[in-house]
Amino acid sequence: MLERPESEECPWIAVEGLKTVLQLAGRLTPQLVLHCQGKRAARLPGAAETVQLTPALFRALSRVDAPQEVIAFFDKPSYSWEQMPPWLLYLDRLRDPGNLGTLLRTAAATGFGVATSAGTVSVFNAKVVRASAGSLFETPFLQGVPVQEAKERGYRLCAASARGADSLFELPLEPPCAIAVGNEGAGLAEPILDQADASVRIPMVEGVESLNAGVVGSLIMFEVVRRGR
Repeated sequence: MLERPESEECPWIAVEGLKTVLQLAGRLTPQLVLHCQGKRAARLPGAAETVQLTPALFRALSRVDAPQEVIAFFDKPSYSWEQMPPWLLYLDRLRDPGNLGTLLRTAAATGFGVATSAGTVSVFNAKVVRASAGSLFETPFLQGVPVQEAKERGYRLCAASARGADSLFELPLEPPCAIAVGNEGAGLAEPILDQADASVRIPMVEGVESLNAGVVGSLIMFEVVRRGR
């Protein structure tokens, strides 16, 4: 479970860190809690099973450089199109777990749902889970879906591109709308650009070619919030 959490055979997600675990345990049932001596995790209400480990064994199991002395395993969340909100972030072939985790966290803060294309890193990747800081359980998401499905569901498709026709601060944005953000190096696939109803760019000073995918998606989501959407 700790080695390949994205595997379909793995039913749980491992969440490490006392603060995040306590927040999640207030509304979700931890199926298994591993902890070191003296931690409040030993008294998590409703945990199906709690196991105390020695510090040395816990460090051997931890997936971070500075272990936080508690790991809780929660059931993997699952969502359908019917649960997607009218604002959607569509991610095309994102490979960096940090970017995806950041975007899941921002989506939770802005009321967006997230959909990913085939070839995007799994939302259950351990680094994604850590970067999302528990937002994985608050953000509706779909994995490995073609962009056509969003269009068939009535979403207007807006492609984020350095060559976008409209500035983010001038483009009309109305729901239901899917904002497409592309791969860190290659950008959006041509078929997605071809199907887009609009294209948007983030204004930058001359000489700067692009922004990190996590920054692009976050800026657009917060611009929607700024407009009171």
